[in-house]
Amino acid sequence: MISVVVPCRGHARELQACLGALTAQAIEWPYEINVVDSASDPAVAATAAGFPTVHLIRSPSPLCAGDARNLGAHHAQGRYLAFIDADAIPELHWLATAVAGLEQGAVMVGGPILDVLPFHPIAAPDNLLQFIDFSPGRPDGPATHFASCHLAVRRSAFGDVGGFPAGMLMGEDIAFTRAVSARWPDRVRFLRQMRVRHLGRTELRAYWKHQETFGYYRGLLGQHLRPIHQRLGAWPFMGAAVAGKRFAYVVRRAAQWHPSALLRLLVLWPSLLYGLAAFARGFRCGCQEAAKQRP
Repeated sequence: MISVVVPCRGHARELQACLGALTAQAIEWPYEINVVDSASDPAVAATAAGFPTVHLIRSPSPLCAGDARNLGAHHAQGRYLAFIDADAIPELHWLATAVAGLEQGAVMVGGPILDVLPFHPIAAPDNLLQFIDFSPGRPDGPATHFASCHLAVRRSAFGDVGGFPAGMLMGEDIAFTRAVSARWPDRVRFLRQMRVRHLGRTELRAYWKHQETFGYYRGLLGQHLRPIHQRLGAWPFMGAAVAGKRFAYVVRRAAQWHPSALLRLLVLWPSLLYGLAAFARGFRCGCQEAAKQRP
């Protein structure tokens, strides 16, 4: 019925928890789990081997996450495709909720992303800054995009839009899910019972690099932006405004869908400012690169 694709590169320890939760899903339909080892990592292979029902797909050369997902989808047998990252842990009814939503007519579904470490000084703000749109209090209903750390889609729709864009370090999830929602605007659904817990980065250097890259592709691709915003974002003195606007958005969404996160925003504000600075720097570089590519 459904194939689960787990791209993995250097996350063997996190993969153990992910696969443990995936193999224990409460679901009446048959499903398969495909782990894509996108760096030929012996530790990833050893972890996957500990789960006899898991299929391991190995790439001879390193792959970006989107390319790894496409490879996993190519080998999948299911009518539906579910994608989850190795550092995410699905709750018991994650897969059953996804299949039920697709069986009821949705083309693509996603749900809340919670924290494995809700008060970690780095992992928690990392998740808040990138996943606030997927808060646990958001009601069921229409959606325009999802994060690729967990979503499910009809296999036919996946093929129709050409899968995930190739060669992108980040932003491929927004590009893919927006392509699906553009073709089937009334059949993309947020399901609040389709829940996962995400680890997030736990080291400052990785946190900075991730948020900087996140901002870069947001600026480069013009995601959620008007052309004037993309042009203004290329100016160096707009960094504070970009960070402030991003922070205001996170606070507004938290107040709307996740009020308990407001306390964490207050407690973790130094780490949040650090991540926002990284995002703003990346955003400026992305907007500048977009300006060079315009005719």
